[in-house]
Amino acid sequence: MAKTTVVQGGVSASATLRSLSVSSSPEAKKAMAKRLKEAAEVVADAARSTSGFSTRIPASIRVIGGTSGVSIRAGGKIAPNAYPFETGARHPLFAPRGSARYTKGPWYPQPKKPFLEEAEAIAIEPAVEAFANVIDDWLAMTGWK
Repeated sequence: MAKTTVVQGGVSASATLRSLSVSSSPEAKKAMAKRLKEAAEVVADAARSTSGFSTRIPASIRVIGGTSGVSIRAGGKIAPNAYPFETGARHPLFAPRGSARYTKGPWYPQPKKPFLEEAEAIAIEPAVEAFANVIDDWLAMTGWK
């Protein structure tokens, strides 16, 4: 299960979403999962704009999740350089996976370009508002007061 977490603000909506999911009908769960993904697109769009230094990373940014939460992911086979850019992790230079050079090195540090962190900082207010609206509507739909 994915979590919706606003790292800088220290807010996690996963427990609330889990309890709402348990008390909702399947149709409501499906509708709210769609709205949660739409709310997360606010941050994903900001991440696509802050990762403009790369030609591959913006296309790899995806919103993943459902009724128990959503997450924004980048990288994978489309853009394996996303993780080193975000974290500053070391990586093999021009070494394909499985090759001797990949396993034995040398590995090089990558200067950090934290595009997801920047996106979160840019889009935090509209994202919090979008998620709050979704959760408020979901609470009203399930009869919570």
